[in-house]
Amino acid sequence: MVRTRRVLARSVVIATVLCVAAVALATARLPKPGTAAQVASLVAASTSIDKLPSKLVPPLSEASEDDAQAYYGVAGRECDGVTKCVFANRSSATTIVLFGDSHAQMWLPALVPVAVRAHDRLVLVWRAGCPAATVGVWDMTTHSIDKGCNRFRSSMIAQIRTLAPAVVLIADRTSDIPGANNVLTTNAVWKAGEETTISRLKAKATKLAVIGDITALTNDPPECLAANPSAVELCSARNPNPRTHQHFAAEAAAATHEAVPYLNPQPWLCTPTRCSVVVGSMVVYYDQLHVTATYAEYLSGVWGRALKSLLST
Repeated sequence: MVRTRRVLARSVVIATVLCVAAVALATARLPKPGTAAQVASLVAASTSIDKLPSKLVPPLSEASEDDAQAYYGVAGRECDGVTKCVFANRSSATTIVLFGDSHAQMWLPALVPVAVRAHDRLVLVWRAGCPAATVGVWDMTTHSIDKGCNRFRSSMIAQIRTLAPAVVLIADRTSDIPGANNVLTTNAVWKAGEETTISRLKAKATKLAVIGDITALTNDPPECLAANPSAVELCSARNPNPRTHQHFAAEAAAATHEAVPYLNPQPWLCTPTRCSVVVGSMVVYYDQLHVTATYAEYLSGVWGRALKSLLST
């Protein structure tokens, strides 16, 4: 699949017609979104893939750039407000907010098609390296807690509340997050921070959900696949990956404590014991921490079912 800068440039204009056109152009060569059964079948078979598929999507030479920006150029920059990154039906009375760091941004290609089909409005609010969870993140440049992140989070929560959205989806990277004094954040701190953000976003007309994190890989996927085209499983990782410190349980516990749904994408990417870099004919990760736009788009069907269930609850 070829993603040109022309597509990126066109998608910068956040208008419904152009947004839908960009989605259609970007998805024209993608596999049809999978059903729950199809996704489960491909994931189950992924650990048996030895050789790179001949028609790999995206091509290996493009995999490292297959992120949300390849579909929606405006999402490649910080979305520091509720009017900056708006997709699908901008005039809809139903608003879905996707809020967090780059792990919110990476699910945009999965959720925009869902919003388009439902004629809803989707608002992305994100900042790189700044989780929605109310936790302090160490700034390696200033050698202090990132105060800009804290200000951003507080401001965005206030702005999101003014929208009175139907749904707010919180999605964060949880792997190896440095907290105060550059010490890894603990599960207890993450759980408390997640609960704080959820409680601040709660409103009578808004349904909240936490999107669980994904397993971080050990090797860079495109580089590893290029070096091991006949031994693809060498690039996979154990699930969970013992080489990383993640907060899966803390996120789920926070959602349970605050009585909001926890949407776990892990079964759509990994078997219970391994996360493979290739599922079917698709590259799943564009780097060690993020899902490709191609695979996110493929999951738009199962994400659609999850959101439909959330909205009907």
